[in-house]
Amino acid sequence: LTIKDTMTNIAHTWEMHCHSTFSDGTLSAQGVYDLALERQLEHLVLTDHDTAAGYRWLREHGTLSDTLRLWSGAELSTVWMKRSVHIVGIGMDVMSPAWQTVEARYDQARESRFERLLFVLRREGLTLDEAAIRAQADGATLGRPHIARYLVDTGQAKDSAQAFKRWLGNGKVGDVKQSWPELEQAVADIVDNGGWAVLAHPHRYKLTWRKLEQLLDDFTAAGGQAVEVSCPAMPPAMRQRLVDHCCERDILIGGGSDFHQPEVPWARLGFYPQWPSLGPKLVDSLLNS
Repeated sequence: LTIKDTMTNIAHTWEMHCHSTFSDGTLSAQGVYDLALERQLEHLVLTDHDTAAGYRWLREHGTLSDTLRLWSGAELSTVWMKRSVHIVGIGMDVMSPAWQTVEARYDQARESRFERLLFVLRREGLTLDEAAIRAQADGATLGRPHIARYLVDTGQAKDSAQAFKRWLGNGKVGDVKQSWPELEQAVADIVDNGGWAVLAHPHRYKLTWRKLEQLLDDFTAAGGQAVEVSCPAMPPAMRQRLVDHCCERDILIGGGSDFHQPEVPWARLGFYPQWPSLGPKLVDSLLNS
């Protein structure tokens, strides 16, 4: 198989991976929806980390349009072979008690990690006002980005990049490991609640191809249905091999921008590489479901 299309990000009518202030994005859920309208998208899946609270808020309080269909979604944190891996869920019944139990489990894990983060950072001499950080998060799932913003606001860091480089990034004192569920559990949580499980941005895990194939096989064995292939910044050689893998095993091809904030030019809402010419597409299965 040969990919003939370009790796350049182009405008799509679908966005299946994006974030709002309900996790670590900078736009409100309404702001993300309004930007999607402005970009003339037809389908929007809001995939905040470990929560579908933004989707529920939009359904209950948001201003929605007949021209832009809103889908439920979440990006679940998992562990695979002691590595952090993310699984995007699309189309779950996020109003059900069963899904609320899933989110409560993640809330508890994040809360424990947040308390540990505060402890280790204060021990390093940083001044952290827990109440102020929580107020700034405004109900969003708490994490390192919220602490980074607080450090910037209080003059303890020049910007978020410096906060992560000195204290919060991988291998730093604030790199507090999380007790996320195993990959199989996250996939089951999505599928059992009527959703589609998608392996998120596989190029970011820095795996050898042999290890990545093992991850893909374990993911599909657990019930996963799709892999993000049309992702910004994915190396063309990996994209080619992923397309081959999906075609050989009849795995659906997904994608998305992983949008977090408007100021980032390489992750614009609704912009990512065009779909490969070969392979079954997740968007087709979603429309036919």
